[in-house]
Amino acid sequence: MKKKLSFTLALAMVLSLAACGNNGGSTAATTTAAATTAAPAETTTTEKPAETTTTTEATTEAAPAPVEAEPITAEPLVYLGFENTDGLTAVEQVEDKGSLTGANFGLAASAHPILIAEGQGAVGNALYLDGKYGVDFEMKETDESYTFSFWYNADRVSTYGPVVQIGRNIGMSNADATVTWLNITKSTWGSNSADIFPVGWNRNSSIGTEVSADGVWPWIYAMDDQEHGKREWCNLTIVADGNRYVADDGMERVGTKFYLNGELKWEANAENMYYQGLAPEILTGDGIEGHIGINYWDTIFKGFIDELYIYDEALTDGQVKTLFEQGNPPEKPVAPEAGAVEEPEPEPVVLAPITPDASAVATLGNTERALGFWTDHTDGYELKDGSSVKLTVNNYSDGINNWDNFFLAFTNTAVKADTIPSADNYEGYAEYAVLRADAYGWGDASYNASFDTSWTDFAGWLARMTCATAEIVCTRNGGEVTVDITFHFADSGVETEKVVFTSTMTADSPVFVHIGGEGAYIELLSVE
Repeated sequence: MKKKLSFTLALAMVLSLAACGNNGGSTAATTTAAATTAAPAETTTTEKPAETTTTTEATTEAAPAPVEAEPITAEPLVYLGFENTDGLTAVEQVEDKGSLTGANFGLAASAHPILIAEGQGAVGNALYLDGKYGVDFEMKETDESYTFSFWYNADRVSTYGPVVQIGRNIGMSNADATVTWLNITKSTWGSNSADIFPVGWNRNSSIGTEVSADGVWPWIYAMDDQEHGKREWCNLTIVADGNRYVADDGMERVGTKFYLNGELKWEANAENMYYQGLAPEILTGDGIEGHIGINYWDTIFKGFIDELYIYDEALTDGQVKTLFEQGNPPEKPVAPEAGAVEEPEPEPVVLAPITPDASAVATLGNTERALGFWTDHTDGYELKDGSSVKLTVNNYSDGINNWDNFFLAFTNTAVKADTIPSADNYEGYAEYAVLRADAYGWGDASYNASFDTSWTDFAGWLARMTCATAEIVCTRNGGEVTVDITFHFADSGVETEKVVFTSTMTADSPVFVHIGGEGAYIELLSVE
């Protein structure tokens, strides 16, 4: 059984430039750096911040006394020793993003086995990720004084790709939520675009908005322009001391210490106020998430993870040393075999027979529910500024995918049912937005949308959409359109969905709405 460690408040600081490795030596040095960057864009596939200029000067001053390990008495907020799979959930990236508005992928439960490497960890067993899945764990809220520590051995890590990522509303856009996270990753933000790893890249979309509308995006690393923990074990610890200060870019930070293998590599505080550090309030608020090796945007991590500790207090230098000294990992750990992944047999979808409504204004597809994407659509109906259009449809999904239902297309052209909507067939044709029934959409360069549904169980919603009637009210107010949908199901249940979107359209723009779909049979019953 692994011993759970605890700590008290950090006061001391020691700077050194030791390479990662259990038995590596260290050379004392005084390090200073200046860094300025522009905040990256919403997702992590973005331009890097401006280059960091790092200057290291030798000093003739006496080397600081070695840090001695200190006992830890407090209990960790989160501890994962990975002796077994307790508290872990295997997840994988999927195309269905659900209600996420700032993500490239959604995360869904995976049938991939969680791989525990017996005897290959820093202490006992370790988690092994083979690059095909990640792990979710229960993360807990804390304040601005905390410690985050784990061992890792990376076989593959990509630029911006997560080793561990924690925060809240991670997959959302700034417009829909306060987005905060701390992502341990790799980047090219070293001197002269050097690869650096690990980097504690972090953000808070609501802090510093008086300076940057996108919030604060600081980061911190060892200031040595090296990669640590590539095919070797390394212990990373980041300590937030709870003391806020205003950095050179005019935005707030929390005092931060960055350690590798128990040795302090860099400290960001009011005296060292460069772009380095941690954003305030990263781990406060409801809905804190914890992801290992995976996130909503980037390449999945491949390698070993062990001894993950999160404390709701700041460790001292000596206590960080204790966390490191408890580990004794093998030099070359052996990865376990994944074996064949047994996919569960899907439950057969029982579909009620369809009785076509002879009074329908238009029908899309046929009763085999095999409608192809954009193969059938209705006429376009004008949506004038300050007015509404009500569409009533019968929707018979095949029950396989969330998107196997109707969608609404808002265009600048009054399309006809017998002609495919495209610029080839309609001069100047453009789409302001396309909204799927499952609370997902896309649009032109200025498209922005919010989705609100009365349901959270999409599997249950999809099953009921195999026989449903939807009343859809589209209301336009200048360049903004509100869509209110009421779903009536065969079991007499009712659910609602509300979408508000903007795009390049203005109050003077022509706007038309038509219905299409996929994997379904759809009847347009009325237009009002």
